[in-house]
Amino acid sequence: MTTFTAPAEPGIVVVRAIVVQGKTTCRGEARITVTDSLVDHGEGDAVPARGLPGYTYLHAPGELWRSRHNEKENLVVINNGHADCLFAVEKPARKLKYIGRLFAKELVLGNFRGFEAERLVERMIELSLYTEEHLR
Repeated sequence: MTTFTAPAEPGIVVVRAIVVQGKTTCRGEARITVTDSLVDHGEGDAVPARGLPGYTYLHAPGELWRSRHNEKENLVVINNGHADCLFAVEKPARKLKYIGRLFAKELVLGNFRGFEAERLVERMIELSLYTEEHLR
């Protein structure tokens, strides 16, 4: 019997197993996603309509989207099957910056609806710079 204790923070974990019986050795590897809603909904179905959203993962390999904002749950849903996410999670600092950029994208899209693309990109750069300054 084997026990896996999930980390406190959602993420992608690689679990490897090696089984030996006599002269036979079998190896297996699986990439699993530890998920958890980081938003405390409290009692009932009330979900906060404002404030910073939490985040969770959805494994959607081959799909082009990196993140989506689920307004009903106030969550940023991150596609942990996207190649960029798989690359980012290899190093904690890179993962933090990646998640920060996804949050910036979702916050700008949600708060500047109807703005032209150039203004959206400018706001995203502004928010990314503020965020990265406070991550150091």
